[in-house]
Amino acid sequence: MPLPATAAAKSEAGRLHRVVGIETEYGVVSVKTGPSKFPPLDVRDAVDEVFRPTPESRISTHNFMRNGGRRYVDIGAHPEIAGPECLTLRDLMAQDRAGDLLLERMVDAANERLEEAEAGSRIHLIKSNADSYGNTFGCHENYQVRRDHDLHLGGFVSFLAARQILTGAGALAADARESHAHEGDAHESDNSLAASFGDYAERPLGAMVYSARAWFIKAAYSADPTHERSFINTRDEPHADKNRWRRLHVLAGDSAVSSANTALKAYLGDAVLTLIDDGVWDVSEFELEDPTRSLHEWNYNPNSPQPLRARGKSLTCPQFLAEVLEVISRYLPAEAGLQERCFDLAERGVAALESGNYDSVATELDWAIKYRVLERISEAHGWTSARVRRAELAYHDISARTGLGERLRRAGLIATWIDPQLCEIATTTPPENTRAWVRGKFVTASEETRRRCSVGWAHVRLDDPPSSEIGLPDPTINESAEVDGVIAKMRELGPAELRLW
Repeated sequence: MPLPATAAAKSEAGRLHRVVGIETEYGVVSVKTGPSKFPPLDVRDAVDEVFRPTPESRISTHNFMRNGGRRYVDIGAHPEIAGPECLTLRDLMAQDRAGDLLLERMVDAANERLEEAEAGSRIHLIKSNADSYGNTFGCHENYQVRRDHDLHLGGFVSFLAARQILTGAGALAADARESHAHEGDAHESDNSLAASFGDYAERPLGAMVYSARAWFIKAAYSADPTHERSFINTRDEPHADKNRWRRLHVLAGDSAVSSANTALKAYLGDAVLTLIDDGVWDVSEFELEDPTRSLHEWNYNPNSPQPLRARGKSLTCPQFLAEVLEVISRYLPAEAGLQERCFDLAERGVAALESGNYDSVATELDWAIKYRVLERISEAHGWTSARVRRAELAYHDISARTGLGERLRRAGLIATWIDPQLCEIATTTPPENTRAWVRGKFVTASEETRRRCSVGWAHVRLDDPPSSEIGLPDPTINESAEVDGVIAKMRELGPAELRLW
């Protein structure tokens, strides 16, 4: 069992008030290289190549990993990483970045195989949320919430609409317009906004919007997010003791390249849920009349006033967020360390949205970082240049060789909120203070002894030899004598016969 962290260490690491995890879907691009007679791989073949098992590596299209997270191919041939349960912002940032690193290595290996075979294709994985063909790939947040507490969804969804602008990844407005048009079920006001794309000189971000994912959100909540994309998925899948907890599944957020963006998104979500849990804030007072419409309009102009349902007044996005931050500071003051750093970034971000001066957040919030990069290119080539579009794709390319992210970090243009060494450690090591620690130890023992097992978020089972399933119903428990016993049994039995899994 790991040593318990001190209160000071938890504070510095950015203590969360509940277990939080992030799921990220990645877009896939295959491009032609050289004079080969073969066309680029289609998406399905590219994903199959990335996930091809080899004698040296156990890779499948669906498996839990040594760090306690899950790697798989989701509907629509999207590679996806579901990170392990985290109780600190530091672990959440490290595990989110570890997912990028794990997939980057798989893509590098796939591209080496393609080059050796002279296949004439190169694969890229893109950590973004939309393409210009109307497709979207999600970045979902999971928050453990108590079963016996009611959550006013209308008020919380309205908070998510405002948070989406502050923590969005930014996107070219032309792509937002085209993707939105393909959805075919827009509000009238949204159509008029999209139609005015050419006249963007007066908009705060010019040719850009704040969130790539925003246009695809069509409802406040839904039990079927595949067919009706919403802020929240209401399907009741707690992955824990269902009598004690729910899993609040947030669907609307943008994927983040900047770790500061990841931390801020989770810090604000956790803080607002904690205020609601503690009964110190009536979030219904903040319910927007139409959160979806407000999100769409704020995506072009965050200083557009949007009506509240109960208070007979309208608020801009910065005004809405400023009121939220005032409540947080009054009832849940930030602890020293990453909490304090996130609150400071939130205040600077709100001021930047209101003033239009982004200098204070230009290395931390993704939309501001991307705007600085693309604006510089547009000055020489214009916003409609293919160079601008290529740079936007490269910003989200997870490869250190072909993407912009790592180069921008090295140049100091993306702030480093997490030690790269911690991210590397997180590729094989789970957070020590949640059940991910138990799951990760079990997976590690199974892989090292080559023994088949069944693993889920809330259970593990050794299948070789057949054993009873062991439940892990509490996400906050980081030890299990039963699991330790099975691990010892695997070690005692020794390696099973070598085979591909």
